[in-house]
Amino acid sequence: MDELALQYEPREAFIPFHQRSQRFGLMVCHRRAGKTVSCINELVLRASYTNKKKAKYAYVGPFRKQARDVAWEYLKEATEGIRKGPPRESDLQVRLHNDAVISIYGADNPDSIRGLYFDGIILDEFGDMRPTLWGEVILPTLLDRRGWSVFIGTPKGKNHFYKMKQRAETEDNWYHMVLRASDSGLID
Repeated sequence: MDELALQYEPREAFIPFHQRSQRFGLMVCHRRAGKTVSCINELVLRASYTNKKKAKYAYVGPFRKQARDVAWEYLKEATEGIRKGPPRESDLQVRLHNDAVISIYGADNPDSIRGLYFDGIILDEFGDMRPTLWGEVILPTLLDRRGWSVFIGTPKGKNHFYKMKQRAETEDNWYHMVLRASDSGLID
């Protein structure tokens, strides 16, 4: 399959995110900026064009119910016409034309993620997750297949998301973006 007809047109602020080459990324964006939509579509784009066999991608929210409420409809919409079979509602999972799988998880049950592998993963509102989740659970899922990860969220003080932001700003293999409501022009 050479070219897919995806129904996604990124907001201008997120074009550099989709063009990044860094393995790790972090975006601090105001509410309703479009970070979840851009990240779901990033998962779909990367999963659609991967050369890896049995590719797996994931979106992780602080709680499974919250992740479902926030991202599941976006994922189903983004994969319309390129899925292999219907979405698996109970598993919150879609399989694409090339057998790549994208799943939605909640960080409230880290054991549901432990032991898996991923080629790419989005951690939404990382500041609301356990600080140890990254090092103990998520990073090991990325190592053997050199998977990528992106942390997204809104500021909530100087927590572990803030510390990850500091890291992203200083290390070369990180993409980072800050989008403030006062600068984006997206909301009044």
